[in-house]
Amino acid sequence: MALDLLKLRYFSKIAEFGSFTRAAHELGVAQPALSLHMRSLEEQLSVQLLTRTPRGVVVTEAGTTLLAHTQAILKALDQAEAATKEQAKNPSGDVSLGVLASIAPLIALPVLKICEERFPKIRLTISEGDSQTLRAAIETKAHDLAVNLGEVARPTASPLFDEMLYAVGPAGHFAEDGSSISISQALELSLILPTRRHGIRILLEREALILGKTINIAREIEGLASTKAAIGAGFGFTVLGRGAVFEDARRGALSVRPLAGKGFTRRLVLDSPVDHPQTKAVLEVRNILLEVVLRLGEQGNWSCVAPKQA
Repeated sequence: MALDLLKLRYFSKIAEFGSFTRAAHELGVAQPALSLHMRSLEEQLSVQLLTRTPRGVVVTEAGTTLLAHTQAILKALDQAEAATKEQAKNPSGDVSLGVLASIAPLIALPVLKICEERFPKIRLTISEGDSQTLRAAIETKAHDLAVNLGEVARPTASPLFDEMLYAVGPAGHFAEDGSSISISQALELSLILPTRRHGIRILLEREALILGKTINIAREIEGLASTKAAIGAGFGFTVLGRGAVFEDARRGALSVRPLAGKGFTRRLVLDSPVDHPQTKAVLEVRNILLEVVLRLGEQGNWSCVAPKQA
């Protein structure tokens, strides 16, 4: 039969004070009840642990042996409690966050900065990737969290925001009058696009099929930075989410026009592995991510109410 932890605590306190009366007062337990617990413990072990004397209570030889183990057990429990509370207050550990490459420049730095300020013991790794790579990393549990396209992520992923899509061209090509461009016009541009596994490429091919048109693909380039460099050098145009080109357009490095009509947005979601309990560190990173998404939404980068914090 396992030893009762409560009885061991009572025993340790009696040994510490050398008195049932003082121990009972310290523990807030009636002395008769304390005596009953000790009698039960002695019966369970079939040994005498305490001897009453005119001067108080003396621990027997058997009691001394039990006391040494009891003190070690109670110390370990106290340390475990303290460590658990510290972890809840100051979580630590590794967290892997995957972010769609086209929005990583907007999201990654503020998330990393806030995390380091609030939770310096969390080791956060942020990885950029395309939608299919992020989905695979979630399925294999390589990432704890991933910001991905809604149509690629798991159906149970939580919606984060809707981002407008823009036709993107070299600096000065599009007039800065706020006007939009139709999807039909965008398909006629000399487009620089990623391969068919990418979300925007899939969307454009679907729209081309609906309109009975052919996409004018001038070049295929994998990688956001290389695509924007090619556009800046005059090799063609592309279609990207607002977050990927907002800063370039503001600086005048590229020119943009929103795609006209309903539905030319893409939904970004927060995905995480199934059957994989999230640690306190992961939950805190998730909350920081939602905070950043909401703030960027308020600044006009996208529109969608993020899910509630954990």
